[in-house]
Amino acid sequence: MNRIVAARAVVRTIPIFTGGLAADNPFAAADAAARSLNRARLVELPGVAGVADLLGRSASELLSAAAVTGLVRAAADRLALDPDAPALLRAFDGCFDDPATRPAALAVAGEVGRRLGALLLMLWQGDAANRAARPEWNAAHWAYWAAVQRVVAGGGLMAGRLGEAAVPAAGAFLAAAGCPVTIERSPYGDAIALVGLARHAPPDADHMLLFDFGHTAVKNGLATYRDGALVAVARRPSLPPPCEAEWYAHAGPQWARARWARMAAAVVEAWAAVIPPGKGERVAIGLCLASHLHDGHPVGRDRGCYTALGELAPHLATFVRDDLTARLGPFRSLTLLHDGLAAAGTHAGEAHTVVLTLGTAIGAGYGAVAEGLRPCTLG
Repeated sequence: MNRIVAARAVVRTIPIFTGGLAADNPFAAADAAARSLNRARLVELPGVAGVADLLGRSASELLSAAAVTGLVRAAADRLALDPDAPALLRAFDGCFDDPATRPAALAVAGEVGRRLGALLLMLWQGDAANRAARPEWNAAHWAYWAAVQRVVAGGGLMAGRLGEAAVPAAGAFLAAAGCPVTIERSPYGDAIALVGLARHAPPDADHMLLFDFGHTAVKNGLATYRDGALVAVARRPSLPPPCEAEWYAHAGPQWARARWARMAAAVVEAWAAVIPPGKGERVAIGLCLASHLHDGHPVGRDRGCYTALGELAPHLATFVRDDLTARLGPFRSLTLLHDGLAAAGTHAGEAHTVVLTLGTAIGAGYGAVAEGLRPCTLG
């Protein structure tokens, strides 16, 4: 067998995992618009007082990082913060520890919780005006949300003191409105997608190199397995995203190739740092993207930084596997997931549960299938 044929044979033996939802899950279809919560609009909340200021606004306008930053900036005087500080949300976290600023910080967190609770109540109730404002959904999507019993909230906004205070406030809002949906804060914080991604390693992998490619940062780490279970996820320093300035205006293969080159370079550098030479055949690689995927390929018409990667090949996951094999040599497997589906992997197989990630935008994970996933024994 010549060298080229041998290399192709190695590539073919590296399996690809792209996650999955149950066949009867309405969010399993290749419809990015239906999966997104960011465009969901809060039109009415019948019988709920004190929410007029929220009506007519989208979930993104209420709960994205930009929206929460706006709340902090508006309270900057009471929080003793510089409203133009580049790391305003990080500085805001410290306001909960200062007796002078704690009341204002709790007020901001309470407002975030009120907004989150109102959004979940709208989704659970499914009133006519809200349905009319969500043409991407049919009756099955609303029925799915009406059956939700538990929401788990993670992501960067929920990782710190803001999340500690906002999630109970959201729960109190729902209870006061007579809604039985419970909400809890994920113990994995901004690593929730990495942990869910790590559950997708095949049984004979000893480690998985993990990457969560977002629009604000690239989180990464190394998962370790013992006795078949996921036992550790060691975080590595976050990296800047591979999206060039004004990326939202740039589409086409030339931009996709440049973005992938930066992503691949980050994977190669991490691999060299943590995987000894010649030890890669029992190491899996897992990537999740802030882009809706169907069977490992971007779907939708948005101009997201990672959606453009669909220009690289007819099937992105196959392209990524083959390209990384050429750069790294053999490895155990490739997993490529949407970041919401990766986060949902932390609670895969748990009925009537939705996982939300709040960060730059809102990610939603709907009922990931648990079959074949590693059990998780993380502390």
